[in-house]
Amino acid sequence: MLTEEQIRSELKPTMEVRRYLSSALNEMRGDETRGAELALVRVRLLTEAWKQDRDHGVQGQASHTAHSGASIRQTLRSCFFSQGLYFQLFDKLCHKNLVDNELKSNVSELARDILNPAERGANNRSFFFAIGHALASKWFSDVQEAATWTAYAEAVWEDWYGPGDCYEPGYVAHNIKPIIELGLILGKTEELRSEKALAAFRRYRDHISPSGLAIQPGDGGTQSAYVDALSLMAEITGDGTFLWAAQQAFLAGEYGGYYNANSGRIPKEETVSALERKFAKFKAIGIEPVLPPSAGQVQTMYPETYKIPDRLILNPSRVEDKPFAAFYLNDRMETLHHGHEDNRGDLYHYEVNGVMYIKRSGWQKWVGQSNSLVVDDALSEFPFCYTKGLLSNHWYKASSSLRMLRDFNPSERYIQLYSTPDTFRHTGETVVGDETMMPLPHFFLDKESPYGVHLGNPEGMAGDNELLTVRTVTLSFHTFLRGGKHEFPKSMQWYRDYREVAPADGPVELLIKNIHLGGSKGKLVLIEPEALMKQLEVTLYEDGKKGTSEEKKVLNEDEMLKWVSVVTDELTGERVLKIVSPPGRLDLTWKGLHETVHLTDEYHRIGYDYLYISDVRDYLRTPIRVFVNGMTCRSLYSDHQQGGILKSAVTTKQGEDSFGSMEYEGVYTHDSCWTRQTLLTEEGVLLVVDRLVPGKEAEGLAGGPVWQINRPDEQGLFWFDSVADAELGKSLMVYFHPQRGHEFGVQFQPKLWHDKSYAIYDKTVLVAGREETFVSVLVPHEADVSGISVAGKKHFHSLIVDPREESKGIATEVLSDGTVNIKLQPTDEWQPTPLHVRIQKNGDWQVTRNQ
Repeated sequence: MLTEEQIRSELKPTMEVRRYLSSALNEMRGDETRGAELALVRVRLLTEAWKQDRDHGVQGQASHTAHSGASIRQTLRSCFFSQGLYFQLFDKLCHKNLVDNELKSNVSELARDILNPAERGANNRSFFFAIGHALASKWFSDVQEAATWTAYAEAVWEDWYGPGDCYEPGYVAHNIKPIIELGLILGKTEELRSEKALAAFRRYRDHISPSGLAIQPGDGGTQSAYVDALSLMAEITGDGTFLWAAQQAFLAGEYGGYYNANSGRIPKEETVSALERKFAKFKAIGIEPVLPPSAGQVQTMYPETYKIPDRLILNPSRVEDKPFAAFYLNDRMETLHHGHEDNRGDLYHYEVNGVMYIKRSGWQKWVGQSNSLVVDDALSEFPFCYTKGLLSNHWYKASSSLRMLRDFNPSERYIQLYSTPDTFRHTGETVVGDETMMPLPHFFLDKESPYGVHLGNPEGMAGDNELLTVRTVTLSFHTFLRGGKHEFPKSMQWYRDYREVAPADGPVELLIKNIHLGGSKGKLVLIEPEALMKQLEVTLYEDGKKGTSEEKKVLNEDEMLKWVSVVTDELTGERVLKIVSPPGRLDLTWKGLHETVHLTDEYHRIGYDYLYISDVRDYLRTPIRVFVNGMTCRSLYSDHQQGGILKSAVTTKQGEDSFGSMEYEGVYTHDSCWTRQTLLTEEGVLLVVDRLVPGKEAEGLAGGPVWQINRPDEQGLFWFDSVADAELGKSLMVYFHPQRGHEFGVQFQPKLWHDKSYAIYDKTVLVAGREETFVSVLVPHEADVSGISVAGKKHFHSLIVDPREESKGIATEVLSDGTVNIKLQPTDEWQPTPLHVRIQKNGDWQVTRNQ
């Protein structure tokens, strides 16, 4: 155990306070008596550091993270984890009668200084803030602020309990335990045992695979993060199925997991003793683990209220050695939710016999880094742009999902604020403005419960806010000088992409045309060619002028003509808008529009075409942001955006084979449709059929499925074989249906959090109206069996498939009516159960085995 001097040496003004406090909680779990003594030391020293900062007037500073700042005081004010953990520790120490009057008085002063109703909404930040407020109110009920602290904590609780779930489907690890803890502090035991809460708890329970693994489709860890939350659910409800899930996740350790997970499963010889140590109290209170029913399903967020389809899980049996696969369905996420707003259809978890074969192990934002269907310009690097930039004198089609603005559209109950509230001390610079700001900030005040602020309008998540009256449209052009500091008010950044992705050496020239809305009602041109200069307002934010009186300049007509003009495009003969974008930001806003649209049933995308005249081969992304009525969001990008509306999602089962299907409308372009059919056999073979019907807007684009695997040690023309788990001797074969006109390839993909995976793909150039069918066969096998033997295809000839090879290994066929036949047949080296799988376009399917 540490000494007081060692603990004191950890204290630094810029440290992450949450880690300092987490150490105290870990020490208490390791040794209750000595751990409590050390926790008391930590709380006392931290409180003294806060008091010194306050008494000496130590100032804060802008920080890119809430978790550390210029001083301990600043971090305690901004870091939600720190506030919750600090008061949880204080609460535990009070219950142990370890807190003297002097420390209690100092903590009371600290609470009055750092606690203000902060963020609202059913997310981890709000929960930790609310825990701090609720516990401060409990111990300091006599201070004037206590009533407000309680009101705020109750409001956050209702943000969760009212709809009955969190809105962060990709970040559950930090959500499920603190909201239960908040409920217990507030005396909500009855509500925590209600059917509404149980339905949400079961959703999290069913993320746990038969072998105890769980992968989240976002920034939130793996199974180890579920253990304490599931244990708490079991304790509160008395339901043994939650205990089963907690124990399975506990035994799985960190295997299969997150970017920073290094250890594996708990060794079998240690499982009995490990379970006894971790879960001893459950035996004492009479709760035994119970195997839950089969979990193959379409899972919904808010299962008792909004019922938003979120995941498609194939899990025909809970028996430990059975396969498990999970796909991300959600069609309405924005990065605010720690989910992946643009990764529909993503296979984020695939395991067989307890071995993880495909996983999502961190926050990869772009669809080209996921296991989904990718569509892009035919001349772009596929599937993700690492080195090949944009071409000059080439027309690109930009298209963005407009539906995300439902979460940021104000309403009668939720009022938009134009300045950062004094009580909101999270990350980034303070915003001060009015309704003319571009873009408008995302702060919403609940008139019925005005404690703290929401970062989005909750009515959007509830399925409301579907009507949008388009009054203005803005295209915001950014020119980032190569290696510059970019001292201008940027309206965009490539979130969690730390490359210099659009470096320029001076002003950039480009052309724009075809500004439109698109959806099931077709295409609605917003700005006709003859109106490109009418009702147009141009605003310049010159680089280097930030913080001065010249930071923002609305240009007069003569000044506009320096940067904007109408010209004839030499390639098409059309009248188009020419923009000269200087270093900084140039906003073009068309006013006087009045189009009221339904964001799901009528028009759900906004788009335009663009051509760069300047040499932009270094541009890996397109630095143009779209605003509607001054609104945008950090996930509303113009390039490579999947978008789409989920029209249907189903799962069915025959024996221990399970099938799932998801259908999207308006994916990548407003007039394209995509259906992903997938079948998981009881042997663990995963079959995926992607059917894409490109619309007119997709003519000439290229697309196909992408799978993220380890380095493919063996490959053929259309198959790739890699080692999935070297220690266990397991490999994965990915076999694409061979088709003329298709390109099969591999791309090295180093990810954000140190992953070194490879993207393999099957792509073709799209023709409007011609359905493309892509077939992917994923086959786990022993690593000592060669990929050639599993595929049954050597490719020592110029044919795609030699007729003599059709009866060996893997064989695929696509019939004229869309029926897909897949056969697995033994080879000399590989001896699987012979399978014949048939998947029809209407969703009918059949698996036949020949022993």
